[in-house]
Amino acid sequence: MPIIQVTDQDKVKWNQFVQTNAPDGGLLQSWVWSEFQKTLDNKIFRLAAVDTNGEFRAAALLIKHELPFEYNYLYCPRGPIIKGNDKKQLKAMFDEIKRLAQGEKSFMIRIDPAWLVGNEKLLIDIGLRRSDYEIQPKCNFIIKIDLPEEELLNSFKPKTRYNINLAERRGVKIRLSNEPAEIENFWQMLKQTADRDHFTTHLKEHYLKMFELLVKEDLALLFFAEYDNKIVAANLISFFGQSATYLHGGSANMYREAMPTYLLQWYCILEAKRRGCRYYDFGGVNGNTYQSDKWLGITRFKTGFGPEILPQEYVGGFELIINPVIFAAYKFIKQIRE
Repeated sequence: MPIIQVTDQDKVKWNQFVQTNAPDGGLLQSWVWSEFQKTLDNKIFRLAAVDTNGEFRAAALLIKHELPFEYNYLYCPRGPIIKGNDKKQLKAMFDEIKRLAQGEKSFMIRIDPAWLVGNEKLLIDIGLRRSDYEIQPKCNFIIKIDLPEEELLNSFKPKTRYNINLAERRGVKIRLSNEPAEIENFWQMLKQTADRDHFTTHLKEHYLKMFELLVKEDLALLFFAEYDNKIVAANLISFFGQSATYLHGGSANMYREAMPTYLLQWYCILEAKRRGCRYYDFGGVNGNTYQSDKWLGITRFKTGFGPEILPQEYVGGFELIINPVIFAAYKFIKQIRE
């Protein structure tokens, strides 16, 4: 089965394959995500395995990450997508990716497919090793939202329902926006949260470019919670295929007692339902295969929006080393910086 580089004329076919076969909804393997990477000056490759009828059987969006001294590696976020996780097709795809990496003088290929724990052997058998760190969350909390509104609300934990009602009683208002200019308001909330919780954000331009492209395809919205005539929380939500994804969010240091983030998430879920999504992905949380003390609070918050179920636990990051010497130097430098 041949592996081809997909051109613009097959954009619709690519998105249809990704939406149908990606276990996580497929945003990070979507066409628009590859266009977003281009705006960040990253070179991208779209590979697909096609059968005799020209139908896709596998797809992989690869992003070339440039490093100092002209070194680089290829990264396939939440991919590749292999229909039926066919081992033979997986090997053929990686043989082609390896040839591509060698041609680009990449020292490594990194992937983190949205495959559930238990599928690791498929990757190990074709020569990949487990990565020492994760780029995408190892465990995501995903809820089904194709339920009647009242039933869905009642599936939340009592404390979460109480806080949603509390925010409404205190007069928290929610508004939606598709205006790129409002990234500034979102950015202010994100910065306050980053300073408070000690994490690093991208530059504001990163979120602006992402939002501009997603909004152009009607695939994203900004949600703002307002209290006392001030913006007190903001979420950036994407909608792709059957899944809505909580990409980024932040809240002000003031008025947290009004519980605006709970009502904000509820409105995000309701909009996802209105758009016909079946799943709402809250993003990373702690799980059986990943634990971080830094994630205790956010895990408690997110999992309050669902019944007593475990998060989706993925196989995690894997790597195929092309140049062991350069990889060793890269790993050493990364450890020093951390």
